[in-house]
Amino acid sequence: MEAIPAVVGGFPTRVEYLRFADQTVRILVVDQLERIIDREALLRDADAAEPPYWAHLWTASRALAAVAAAQQDWAGKRVVDIGCGLGLPAVIAALRGGIVTAVDTAPAALAMTQANAALNDCAISVVQADLCRPAFGTAFDVALAADVTYDPTLQQALAAFLAANLTRDGTAWCAESVRTHDPAFRRACEGCGLRVAETEVAVTDEERPIHVRLSEIHHA
Repeated sequence: MEAIPAVVGGFPTRVEYLRFADQTVRILVVDQLERIIDREALLRDADAAEPPYWAHLWTASRALAAVAAAQQDWAGKRVVDIGCGLGLPAVIAALRGGIVTAVDTAPAALAMTQANAALNDCAISVVQADLCRPAFGTAFDVALAADVTYDPTLQQALAAFLAANLTRDGTAWCAESVRTHDPAFRRACEGCGLRVAETEVAVTDEERPIHVRLSEIHHA
């Protein structure tokens, strides 16, 4: 069994045990994350350093992990986790047999994703890349993205990425727990020749239900 590292990417860690369907995983998270984020500085100083948003175990990522855990036919499929953060959906997809690439702009997020892959005895490739300037020569059978569409620029960028990099019969699942009533991402996808089916699921977070919009996306 892989030893649990005390520090990854310069951040102290602790482990959480999560279960999705028949799959139990160990996921490293940043220990005492609330002490790293200076909320008062963010409110006071417009030029304050951006906090490590990637380090949150977002509700949408757990919703997406549940989707991945429900799949039984991902063996050999090329899967990309966009804005992977801690890498939870990527780990589940790899355990389900996918050939997984995790993408993020933050090197520490990629380090944490690789550490989580090692902790669960699976393999994940990582790529540091900006969704607004992607350069992938690979077409993916499955794309996953959790809480990536919170910004209009990212909504357009993710729609364009899926249109360009999803195989003709591929599927993308995008989960959003922040802007669940915003139709702009769906419209951006439709503008890129994609069709979108939206559902809403409830995920328990700190003993309260959080509503997550789940978009299943295909080429039209």
